[in-house]
Amino acid sequence: MIPGRAQEIVQWILNAAGYDVDEGDGRHDLSAFNERECVVILCSDERDRIDEFAWLKYRINTDGGPQECKKLLVTGATGVDTGTCTVWNEEELARQAAKATHSYVRGERPTLTIEAPAGRRVVSTVEEEEETIDIPHLPVTITQEKAVRIAGVKGTAECRFIPYWVYELESTGEKIYKTHIISFEKKMTGTLSAINGLPGDFTAEIIDNTPVPASSQVLTPKFSKKEAAEQLVEGLIDELTKTVRVSQREGDTICYEDREFSPERSNISVELSLVYVPVWQIRGNRIVEVNAYTGDILKVPMDDGVEVL
Repeated sequence: MIPGRAQEIVQWILNAAGYDVDEGDGRHDLSAFNERECVVILCSDERDRIDEFAWLKYRINTDGGPQECKKLLVTGATGVDTGTCTVWNEEELARQAAKATHSYVRGERPTLTIEAPAGRRVVSTVEEEEETIDIPHLPVTITQEKAVRIAGVKGTAECRFIPYWVYELESTGEKIYKTHIISFEKKMTGTLSAINGLPGDFTAEIIDNTPVPASSQVLTPKFSKKEAAEQLVEGLIDELTKTVRVSQREGDTICYEDREFSPERSNISVELSLVYVPVWQIRGNRIVEVNAYTGDILKVPMDDGVEVL
């Protein structure tokens, strides 16, 4: 599927059905709303984008209060978690386009049936410029004023939420070579930056799933779930690879042989979930970043493109 062409067709269908359609915010491709409802749309075959879209929850503020948006996923991918989305594959997109065309040439307005969402995790407004986003994150315990005092820099402060992969990694199994038993049993937990893949230095035991401040910047993951899993598995294989020296007597001579043993990739499992770390970035005559959960000044920036002096 060519996403750009799919977007054009979906936009035409929605316009024909009486929706106003705008571009999305990067996490989705299109936003459509009429007097009754709002629909956010993603046209993609990329599993990482689909995964993120599947657990996002969008909301607009109306005169009657917050209203949750419906979600439409247009994809040719199979075997993916589609969460609370209404899903159109290529055949369904073609059917909806034909239905809309038939109504259009008859001078009628086509009707669309998009299922209502059934509760999952992130929120962003579509009508307003500012976003309120409900994401899994470490709690903000350091106020902006306190962060500025900790930084010791006069300037503007912005709260940024940096995505991290929280992982549970486990290896099982063993290998036997002559009299040697090589065990590959190990469990690990930790965090990896979803921006650059570097290890995190915090634990993610206390997680909030509450709206973050409207003025905050929520960074989009660049280091994918697949890349994180591959890096973790490769690292554990390297760590558990062992060299065993085996002696063998041949007449009056003792020979030594070094053999290398590694765990089977199929015996390693990894579970990953996305968590955001709040960071106050203070910009003045220099840039200082303060962890908004611990109050620590960061020695290494949490994302690319920032130099902490």
